[in-house]
Amino acid sequence: MKNTYIIRPLGLMAALFFAVAVAVAQPTLRTGYFLQGNPYRYRLNPALMNDQNYLAMPVLGNINVNTAGNVGLSSFVYDAPNGRDLVTFMHPSVSADDFLGDLDDNNNIRANFDFTLLSFGFFGFGGYNTFDVGLHSRMGVNLPYDMFKFMKVMGSGDYSFSDINVNTKNYVDLALGHSHKITDELTIGARVKFLFGIAYAEMMFDRMEVSMNGNRWMINAMGSANIAMGGHYTFSDEKTASGKSRIDGYDDVAIGMNGFGMGIDLGATYDLSDVLTDGLSVSAALNDIGYLKWKKVAKAAISPENPYVFDGFNNIAIHDDTPGTNIEDQFDALKDDLEDFFTLEDNGEGSENCGLGATLNLGAEYKMPFYKKLSAGVLYTHCFDDMYSYDQLSLMLNVSPLKSFNLALSATTSTYGAGFGAMANIHLTGCNLFVGTDCFLSKVGKQFIPLENMNSSVSLGVNIPFGRKR
Repeated sequence: MKNTYIIRPLGLMAALFFAVAVAVAQPTLRTGYFLQGNPYRYRLNPALMNDQNYLAMPVLGNINVNTAGNVGLSSFVYDAPNGRDLVTFMHPSVSADDFLGDLDDNNNIRANFDFTLLSFGFFGFGGYNTFDVGLHSRMGVNLPYDMFKFMKVMGSGDYSFSDINVNTKNYVDLALGHSHKITDELTIGARVKFLFGIAYAEMMFDRMEVSMNGNRWMINAMGSANIAMGGHYTFSDEKTASGKSRIDGYDDVAIGMNGFGMGIDLGATYDLSDVLTDGLSVSAALNDIGYLKWKKVAKAAISPENPYVFDGFNNIAIHDDTPGTNIEDQFDALKDDLEDFFTLEDNGEGSENCGLGATLNLGAEYKMPFYKKLSAGVLYTHCFDDMYSYDQLSLMLNVSPLKSFNLALSATTSTYGAGFGAMANIHLTGCNLFVGTDCFLSKVGKQFIPLENMNSSVSLGVNIPFGRKR
């Protein structure tokens, strides 16, 4: 099986950056953090006990899909002059001012997918216990403003930009959790996770310097590409400036255990009813402390000692009335040029460690004295993940008007913008059904890709509760 797209680094970046929303997702729904009856609250804070045993429905127990980013499709796709078709930002009808005015210093997109394969929870051993097997996919893309300025303006002179990055890690985890009441007020919890790596790839350019004179560009870069997918690099007949083999693809992708790691979640809740005011509680959790170690990683690199020459973008003036140049063709042509813009040489094989992106959750909830089935909560989240780190603050309103129905509404502001979410939880005898979102979709394109920014999510699940409620 040949997969040349895997290692054409900036071609891959472009493909992911402009189409990331079609295959991605997020962690457990935060809107349900305070919602009673939500069977998966413990994944946000392992001290949050369920009130009943449960068993996840095979395949349908818990599915989470989320994207977050500070740009959207409308930043890169525009109406063509003929009013019928679409063109990319590289089309001559799109002015540099209009295009660049929509971008930030760093333009990034995060995407996560979480799929529960097996899960159950039960009371025992003096507390509440959980067992999970899940499939997770994490992806991030970061492209700096100056890179797009260089692509669009392309005037003679010197350019410098850095922090170009694309990464993906995909793994299965087996998690064991336990929450335990220490006193009537204090509950603590922990989850230990064993991680089995399926696929990993990261391409990064920490430094990029371009000197342009006419159509001849001299490029000095410091970058690397690491891939662990069970295969190996393939090489072109061309040599790099240093005489090493030039990489042009990645062959024989093998699905299997290409890495191993461990992680831990820690959490606590405390009821302040006797200390401050009746109905007030606080909570804190630090999740995904750990790492994955990938084995047999195919490594590639480019260093400043090996400058090379690029002959320029050949497809920047594609017109919408040219046969065979719809929007997909235009992005393909742009990707081909970007592939030629960067070149990598073989750097052997080794191992690579990567973090999980630890997340801090701090929450406070107040149950209304005039109606105990109504509460308000605030949840602060910080993700520690290098250039993909973010902050998020959510205000939530939770109500349980019926024994069989709970509803949560949320308003959120974050590094990636603001949004509104909701979660509905229906729990009948022998069946629990929930559906929700942390951010309702705003304006979308024909492909349901968000136009303004990449903030969107969906979460749903069907589970079987059993045993008496506590």
